[in-house]
Amino acid sequence: MTAITPEELKERVAVVKRFRELLREQRERFSNYLDVLDKQKVVVEKGNAEDILSHIEIEEKMLSDIFSIQKALAPLEPLYRTSVKTVKAPDVAEIQSALENLKTEAVQKVKQNRDILGIRMSELKKQMEVLRNNPYARRSVRFMAGDNASFVDMEG
Repeated sequence: MTAITPEELKERVAVVKRFRELLREQRERFSNYLDVLDKQKVVVEKGNAEDILSHIEIEEKMLSDIFSIQKALAPLEPLYRTSVKTVKAPDVAEIQSALENLKTEAVQKVKQNRDILGIRMSELKKQMEVLRNNPYARRSVRFMAGDNASFVDMEG
């Protein structure tokens, strides 16, 4: 085994620290994302379209942040694996494990929210169909024409 120069050791320590930092950020973002998914479930069940839209926008932004950190993590992982041989970082494995658990939980919650949203959408479609088939809601075409008189001459 060859000796590691002090500069190389510093680089490896920096890689491990940066990798650990990014993993912690990713774990925190996933934790926040799970909170948003929990709130989104309640909003979907209530059925307010504007609130659902705002939660979807928040979710998209959070996913964008998660993916950007993932892009930063991807090239660091091979460097981390080579650095681990000389620099000890026991908490990184725990963080990675916790992150994987959060990812799995997020996938499950997204599926649950999608199912709830699908049920809510089918309920709304049924309500719209009932309204569409309501004979009292329809108006006669002859009363909707624009060329009808709007004033009546009472004097002749």
